[in-house]
Amino acid sequence: MSYGTEQLAARLKAAREAKGLSQRELSALAGVPQSHISKIENNAVDLRVSSLSSIAHALDLELMLVPRKALPAVQSITRSVASAPIINAATQRELDRIRETVNALASHVSGANIDDLQRRIREITQIQSQIDPEILQKVRRTIESIESSGSNEAVNQAVENIRSLRNQLAHRAASHESPRAPRPAYRLEEDQDG
Repeated sequence: MSYGTEQLAARLKAAREAKGLSQRELSALAGVPQSHISKIENNAVDLRVSSLSSIAHALDLELMLVPRKALPAVQSITRSVASAPIINAATQRELDRIRETVNALASHVSGANIDDLQRRIREITQIQSQIDPEILQKVRRTIESIESSGSNEAVNQAVENIRSLRNQLAHRAASHESPRAPRPAYRLEEDQDG
């Protein structure tokens, strides 16, 4: 096998593990037999484009042909995205349940408070950080309690709790980034007036 396929197999395996999926779970999502996924990850089989496409889609990845001249820009962008932590499966499930709960609540209650609550939930889901599913369960329970009370005070409290969580996550994500020296956007050629 070539170095290119070894590197591709390693990236697929890393993406699967980062999503918290087993080979069996990925098999169910991609429609590719688990034994074939194992062989692909161990670089023991030639990778077919159809299998690669199915697995990539299941891992929320896209395949595309990039002009060689644009490759450095694409690699730079993908490096910055790949270095961001990926939300694990349990956290994703809890975020989905929170969205469903808020949408159900929005069908019963309307107003600026509910719109603000929906906006705060979107903000949390956009932060690419590991969120503890237990914290999200507490948030969901708070939102579910709003359904029974229906009070604006309960909605405001939920909005405040979610805003606080969002700020904590944002600050945690910022503190984990490695500090870099600022780089100039461009450089002027130095004069050669010797």
